[in-house]
Amino acid sequence: MPPQLIPLPLDSALFWLLAIAGVVMTGISKSGFAGGAGVVAVPLLALVMPLPQAVVLMLPLLLAMDVKTISYYRNSVDRRELRAILPAALAGIAAGGLLMGMLSNTALQLILGLLCVVFALWQQLAPHLGRMRGGGWFWGGMAGLTSTLIHAGGPPINIYLLARQLPKLTWLATAGVFFGAMNVVKIIPYVLVGQWHSQLLLISLLLLPAAWFGVKLGHIIQQHISESGFMLTCRVLLLGSGCLLLVKSANTL
Repeated sequence: MPPQLIPLPLDSALFWLLAIAGVVMTGISKSGFAGGAGVVAVPLLALVMPLPQAVVLMLPLLLAMDVKTISYYRNSVDRRELRAILPAALAGIAAGGLLMGMLSNTALQLILGLLCVVFALWQQLAPHLGRMRGGGWFWGGMAGLTSTLIHAGGPPINIYLLARQLPKLTWLATAGVFFGAMNVVKIIPYVLVGQWHSQLLLISLLLLPAAWFGVKLGHIIQQHISESGFMLTCRVLLLGSGCLLLVKSANTL
């Protein structure tokens, strides 16, 4: 049976503030910074709603962002890199789908909190980990797994792509197609475990303008604003959200 939908705080200004902020920042990250900070939205939403619902809420928005991002950069895709990472990502999605129905909301919050803290430091880790032997399979699989559970596939795959030293537009294009393909495939496990609800789809629809605005903004600012400044802001948000989620999960153990 599908999981019971827990009533959402739709009359809460904090809910809509965090939702819009998370969606816009994810859109900026997708089209401007190859999705490296796209993990921000789910931790922010998980502070005010159950984590599984936050994940489902974001998927239609991510699909809309992917279409827009690919339209910007489709002529610069590196198909060889996609062939190296997509098969592993599909395996990771399958593993994530199996785990999705087994883990409690508290366990998912704990995992997300830990990943947020780790991913907040991913730029320091990337130069050392991205060049590991079999990196395409390892980081592609990690991206598929974390993307399925909590839409956190950006940092793992960018650790790999950073080590590949791709030109900026090629990086953006290849990451855009990679995430687009993953998000389409993720529909299957979400349907199989009964994650879809009409209320969540309606909220996703209401947030769609914020998603498109974020992608458009990211396409513009990636030419004018320092990547390091934007990523620093996102890493601070990730670290703060991760710590709050760890406290929240510890209090429910």
